Amino acid sequence: MSTAIRDDSAGLGIDMPEPESVPVPDSWAALVAPGDVNNTAYGEMVGRLRDFLDYVTAARPDADTVAALRDDLERWGQRLAPMAVRERDQVFGHLRDLQGRGQTMSPTFVVREADRDNVRGTVRFGRYFLGGNGAVHGGAIPLFFDEVLGRLANSAGRRHSRTAYLHTDYRSVTPVGTELTVHGWFVSEEGRKRVLRAQLRHGDVVCAEAEGLFVRLNPGQP
Repeated sequence: MSTAIRDDSAGLGIDMPEPESVPVPDSWAALVAPGDVNNTAYGEMVGRLRDFLDYVTAARPDADTVAALRDDLERWGQRLAPMAVRERDQVFGHLRDLQGRGQTMSPTFVVREADRDNVRGTVRFGRYFLGGNGAVHGGAIPLFFDEVLGRLANSAGRRHSRTAYLHTDYRSVTPVGTELTVHGWFVSEEGRKRVLRAQLRHGDVVCAEAEGLFVRLNPGQP
């Protein structure tokens, strides 16, 4: 494994360019928000929230700023609390007609090509995902692989499955704030078992690879 090159710049992984707006392939988009939700506006809000998390991570705020932000967040929490809904009705993470599906748990995966058995795209890890020394936190990478492979495993009209195992090999440092390429693909699909693999690259350099087993749920399984 290669050694990280320290990047100690204040702007590391913040103010990143917005991902190119490209249509989500039909095989990749399965769910849309309820009719009372403006997908575009919600997606833009989530984009601002991603930026906010990067800014919070990068900042060394003074006491007054911390107190003001704490109070603002408390007020927003109080405003949102009465709007809580059941999991099946929530919007966060369910906008599969948008790149990143309207969530902040993992970085936005911009799908460039997809079919029944393959998906290719790009991703940038923001400052929020920094582990240290300019490198992405090691725990964020398996989470991202699970996002990519889990969605591919359940794409193209397949019945829902869950992750049974996910093995990740770290081949070299994954840099923060840099566009990376991603490829995920099916290895096999036998009975309820689906084996998939993925690779994350920085140019010609392989940053990480993963293999996952996803098991199709039986009727009635949660």
